[in-house]
Amino acid sequence: MMVHLPLQNMRYINNGLKVPLLDAIDKFTIIELKHERAENGQNRQSIANEIAFWKRVLDGYRKDGVPVKDEWIAVMKEANGRLWDVEEAIRNAKKDKLTNEEVGKLAVQLRDSNDERVGKREKMVQELGTDFFDTGDKIDADTSLKLPLHETVDRLSITELKLERLKGNKNYASFEREYAFYSKVVDAFRRDGIDVKQEWIADMKTANGRVWDRESAIRQGKEGEFGLEEMGRRTLELRDIQMQERIPAKNKVAFAINAPFYEVKTEANHTQ
Repeated sequence: MMVHLPLQNMRYINNGLKVPLLDAIDKFTIIELKHERAENGQNRQSIANEIAFWKRVLDGYRKDGVPVKDEWIAVMKEANGRLWDVEEAIRNAKKDKLTNEEVGKLAVQLRDSNDERVGKREKMVQELGTDFFDTGDKIDADTSLKLPLHETVDRLSITELKLERLKGNKNYASFEREYAFYSKVVDAFRRDGIDVKQEWIADMKTANGRVWDRESAIRQGKEGEFGLEEMGRRTLELRDIQMQERIPAKNKVAFAINAPFYEVKTEANHTQ
């Protein structure tokens, strides 16, 4: 009979560099939604491979005695499903001839829904009592459940931006732990014989920096200052950056190393 580790103040040494549990749950529910709503002949195998990977990660935690609650998975899938609905309306904005003001209203709705999602996730963090960034002094030889390289480069570059732009933030120490963790994941790929190119990280950081700049007004609730029309314009510009710069930067890495799956683009309905 499996004995679960206590939730509060649990000490989990993640020397196998498993994807942090709540990130794994989040990504698992998102790829399930893609399987249900956006799978096609071109991306079917990638989605199947990714679903299998996230299941292995969750099972890895279960084998270690860490609780992986069905309730958490259901909550995150419901939250991500609601985000998907709003994002789909934004994806279809041009096809549906929405005005910038109408897109701005969707952007505010998306931000508020994401804030609710973050709040729900925070409750799970508090219940777990750990961030899974503690790797101990020695990394296990088997790091097969680490975050895929294209996702790692993405997370590393985002965290580097946080360290540069959010000095003085109350969560700064957590950002440092996260950066150290994903740096170790990159090192593990290098030990696997993969030449992790600095240009991949630089390109990803450039794309994420541009995403950050466009998102800032939306995140900070500045629709009263800029107006909904400007919020809508920025949202459409942000979507173009995501589709034309950020996702291609991730997939450049995935394709270069022949990863079993890649970032599946979710286009407007008429392109499915």
